[in-house]
Amino acid sequence: MTASAPSSAVLSALEQQMVQQADRITREALAARSEHLAGIAPEAAALVDDLGTYLEGGKLLRPRLCFWGGVTALGREAHPDELDQLARCGAAIELVQAAALMHDDVIDHSPVRRGRPALHVQAAQRHRAASLRGDAEEFGIAVAIVLGDLALSWSEQLASEITGDADAVARARAEFDALRTEVMSGQYLDILHQAAGLGSVEDPEQAALAVIRWKTVPYSVLRPVRMGAALMGAEAPLLDALSAWSIEVGTAFQLRDDLLSVIGDQDSTGKPVGGDILEGKRTALLARTEQAADAAGRQLLERTVGQADADPEDILAVHELMRATGAVASVATDIRARASRAREILQGAGAIDGPGLAGLQRMADLATDVDALSA
Repeated sequence: MTASAPSSAVLSALEQQMVQQADRITREALAARSEHLAGIAPEAAALVDDLGTYLEGGKLLRPRLCFWGGVTALGREAHPDELDQLARCGAAIELVQAAALMHDDVIDHSPVRRGRPALHVQAAQRHRAASLRGDAEEFGIAVAIVLGDLALSWSEQLASEITGDADAVARARAEFDALRTEVMSGQYLDILHQAAGLGSVEDPEQAALAVIRWKTVPYSVLRPVRMGAALMGAEAPLLDALSAWSIEVGTAFQLRDDLLSVIGDQDSTGKPVGGDILEGKRTALLARTEQAADAAGRQLLERTVGQADADPEDILAVHELMRATGAVASVATDIRARASRAREILQGAGAIDGPGLAGLQRMADLATDVDALSA
């Protein structure tokens, strides 16, 4: 990073401007949708309130990355009109994120999201509280699917309102289209991998990394960064450097997230400890544990991983096995290595300097930090 890099306080202030603008855009968009749905039925308009509540507490990782991708392309701080364009991109991406999480929680049977009951769980609770007819769980799942679809539809509408140079807008929209296609394709690969059906990649760890490459990397890092950069006029060499950086950071980010289920703190992560084990997530961490485990360890994994009614003592034993086999330590080492390679990519790209370089590095540090975890 250059000697003239902005301070952390300056970077935070720049980010905050974008966050406030994205929040304003989102609130205005939801208000318009609420008015539309109210004309259909007051019950339909309540869905907008559910979405607004659901968006609260998010880290806005993807909008922030989109912003810094744009600032990197500009080589300076964004002007007000540019800030508005990037914030609108960020708001659209965050609605895709909401849709993906709602559906992902249904697919994974996850009870908690951001420290609160998952949306389908909340809807089921309301069903029971109101003594509605039918099965409460099925009702909750249906609500999460419908609201997720609405969020995805509204994300497209927000993205269609992005203005600016016609060629730059078209290239940014292409990134947004790729984001949505790739995350859904990656989600399917994840489902297939858990069912032992990802036959094109036989090695379990490489299969897990393939899922990360297409489920996490594109919509968490790569496409948001490229979308912002493309909108602000980035040319191919800069986009290529940002892509290489994004793959390293995005992969490290997901590997770190896999560790959080084992050695993270539920209060700070918002995700239940042991959740990946109960859901049977076929992570790189699990693949390394299986590879290094003895016969007794493999038996433990067999009777615990993917078993919703697994004995809590067995879940703790799996955590200990992941540590004892060295799987946790080796994944943490890989995360640090990827973070280091990402830093080298930024420093080696001559077109990246100033606030963009500092902002991207700050985001990478936040997304790949494993030293704060207790292994």
